[in-house]
Amino acid sequence: TAFVAGETYSLNFPTTPGAFDPSNNGSVDVFVTRLRSAGNSLMFSTYVGGTSNDRGYAIAVDATGSIYVAGASSSSNFPTTAGAFDTTYNGNEDVIAFKLNANGTSLVYSTYLGGSSTEVADGLAVDSAGKVYLAGYTASSSFPTTAGAFDTTWNGGSPYSDGFVTKFNTTGSALEYSTFLGGTSEDDANGIAVDAAGRAYVTGWTGSSNFPTTAGAFDTTFAGIHDVFITKLNESGSALIYSGLLGGSLDDQGQAIAIDVYGAAYVTGQTNSSNLTVTAGAFDTSLSGAW
Repeated sequence: TAFVAGETYSLNFPTTPGAFDPSNNGSVDVFVTRLRSAGNSLMFSTYVGGTSNDRGYAIAVDATGSIYVAGASSSSNFPTTAGAFDTTYNGNEDVIAFKLNANGTSLVYSTYLGGSSTEVADGLAVDSAGKVYLAGYTASSSFPTTAGAFDTTWNGGSPYSDGFVTKFNTTGSALEYSTFLGGTSEDDANGIAVDAAGRAYVTGWTGSSNFPTTAGAFDTTFAGIHDVFITKLNESGSALIYSGLLGGSLDDQGQAIAIDVYGAAYVTGQTNSSNLTVTAGAFDTSLSGAW
């Protein structure tokens, strides 16, 4: 079975009877669709949105089949649920995070997450307990953080953004931790994965020469324009286990991350640096073209 989330401008996007919301609500809506294993029919398909722009950027599914989606919204009336962490739109563009039941008929919870400026969630992971971890970027100095988190102070300075990493409890009613992750220029966390111990692995890109790194990491020196970052947080979000950079002299961006049972991280992204570090014997050690 395949689960897909994204955005649609279409008034006639295919939905299914009994789904949470069969009708388009505004200029852009999130959609969530579950396909049968053969890919030949829909198990369910629904809109989720308010009257402005709503976009789904990340999706995960737990062992019960419940679906978790994150993205961004500029709708003051995006559907939220009673008791969720934040049911009030904060301004400009907020992160949205919601959980659908397994048959797509109702929201288990739905919340905003944001400050007074712009924030977007690009990455989402869910652990075995059903706790959600988000990664993205924020331009809000008032983005909600938690006491004891790694970094509770916005680093970017207008017009720049900081990365963030936020962990929700199982009901979406409270933050277990929330931290900024960045330096004094622009930073964006795009991908996140979580191991069995609840440690978050995050990748993205940074334009900050002072992005937080740790002694002994692969590369702690900023190389130019944008570098990939790979950061591992402890289970409470209070400290970095490791944090390093990967990049050449031009533009390098981490887009997604996965981890294996041994805790090794696998990162993919894009580069136009001819001097990105590569390894002898790798499939292709030369830059083939710019983007």
